Amino acid sequence: MAPDHLIEVSFEIGNKVGGIHQVIKSKAQKMQDFYGSSYLAIGYYEEESAREEFIPREDVDYDIPQQLEDKGLEVYSGVWDVEGKPRTLLVDASDYSIDIDKIKEELWNEYSIDSLGSGPEFEDPVKWAYAVGEIVNSIEENHQGSKVLHTHEWLSAPAIFNSDMPSVFTTHATVLGRALSNSDFDLRSAVKDGFVDDALADEMDVKTKHQTEKAAAEAADVFTTVSKVTGEEAEAVLGQKPDVILPNGFNVEDFPSLEELSYQHTRKKEQIKDFLRAYFEPYYDVNLEDDPRIIFTSGRYEFHNKGLDVFIDALGELNRRDGEELFAFIFVPSGTVGPRQEVLENMSLYEELDDFMESRMPEIKKKAVNAVTSGRDPAVEVADVIREGSDISSLQRKFHDRKDRSPPLCAFDLDYPHDSIIERLMEQGLRNRESDRVKVVFYPSYLSMGDRMLSMDYNDAIVASSAGIFPSYYEPWGYTPVETAANGALSVTTDLAGFGEFLKEKTSEEDRKGIKILERKGVADEEVSEKLADLIEDISRYSKTEITEMKHNARKLAQLTSWEEMGENYRKAHEKATGERR
Repeated sequence: MAPDHLIEVSFEIGNKVGGIHQVIKSKAQKMQDFYGSSYLAIGYYEEESAREEFIPREDVDYDIPQQLEDKGLEVYSGVWDVEGKPRTLLVDASDYSIDIDKIKEELWNEYSIDSLGSGPEFEDPVKWAYAVGEIVNSIEENHQGSKVLHTHEWLSAPAIFNSDMPSVFTTHATVLGRALSNSDFDLRSAVKDGFVDDALADEMDVKTKHQTEKAAAEAADVFTTVSKVTGEEAEAVLGQKPDVILPNGFNVEDFPSLEELSYQHTRKKEQIKDFLRAYFEPYYDVNLEDDPRIIFTSGRYEFHNKGLDVFIDALGELNRRDGEELFAFIFVPSGTVGPRQEVLENMSLYEELDDFMESRMPEIKKKAVNAVTSGRDPAVEVADVIREGSDISSLQRKFHDRKDRSPPLCAFDLDYPHDSIIERLMEQGLRNRESDRVKVVFYPSYLSMGDRMLSMDYNDAIVASSAGIFPSYYEPWGYTPVETAANGALSVTTDLAGFGEFLKEKTSEEDRKGIKILERKGVADEEVSEKLADLIEDISRYSKTEITEMKHNARKLAQLTSWEEMGENYRKAHEKATGERR
């Protein structure tokens, strides 16, 4: 039987940090459908995020115990400004006077968590989570009806330790598993006889977080994770098999229709082509007149985990083959000093040239019409209009004064001397020379309408592209391929990503024409790169009709992850938690 109340706790409620924020945000409406006003979200107070996502209100009916306020705990009542507007408490424990050493002693005695030498990175979340536990206890005492506490990740796990409420704990990726996968140890090779040695957590410098996560998985009434891939990881790393799998849903219905996306694709592709003209043509001519294939990858800067290594290697393989020009963006945020001055100058010149031609258009139209009606050659008279004055000659000289070199690989100046992406591009011979088939733009900044470069947000960049390529080695779920499909572009994921495995289980290969699943399980990186190059080659050769059909198919596949379907898994987990206590 479902509980009367659900209290959901995450560091990323009202606090945009990463993928978990997107998960909880997108399913908030579904939780509202299930629990109505008896759904309460509790998050971490971060001032800047709160300004963007939180609406203070006085009518959120959850009184905070006076003794907590007396100890310096600040709790902000209101609603999370997302679909469904769930009632929300944001907790600021920065001035909360609590004996952290006493908590550490309790963690050791009760859960064997060795936090003696830990610093603020561990202590601050623990203080916050313990305070949340006190709030939860107050709610338990003062509000009737059955309740479930649902916490996410190790940061909110201590709320379970400090509460007697039936509980669900979700890990979206194990702390140790992620650390190993992004290191030379490698998660899969670390599994011996079905388990990962806890001693590796100390070597990876995540011992206390790992122990907290492991204790929470055991202490919760119901332990869950987001995919079968991560379920297998959790069993090996935490020694605990998940009770329920909670795949991440996606609100595809929030995205424009395919008809609207088709219209937007035409406009946005012209915009991205203008950027490419400004980026490349001061150095040499590129073919942007027909229907150039534009692909991209994106995500956190996890070079191996996100498959950036095999993506670049695949581009290198394609560069060594004959074929039409291919443009590849790498949208991976990194540390930058700012936009590269050379690129800004190119953009400025292109805009100046565009404005010049726009100003001449009325006269060009007039001369062309007069020439046609008078029986003269319109091309000659139009050319005369364009050549009038010295502006066009001067602009042309300036625009092509970089013919002695190649365009930069990166659109920004990086704030450190060595970069794995740039180094791998160079190793693979991807240098943006005129002779290179594959032209690359590394764009290490979050996309924004006002960034003076591409001047479009991430969704617009997806819409403008042909395909998003996400060859992840380690990916607990993977929103980006779904997001790409929802935006009307082709997509590539892998069988090591939670979403890829989900799709493989739910559909046949024949049904997956719009979203390809690259095989990485047990396959050497060199072979993965070759196969990925073949997939991208196919994309480069599809006709417009084939691509349109595949985009329709990709959109349908994305709809398999609707929260209408996925939300039921959460209800089952909550019911199971209340059942465990009956």
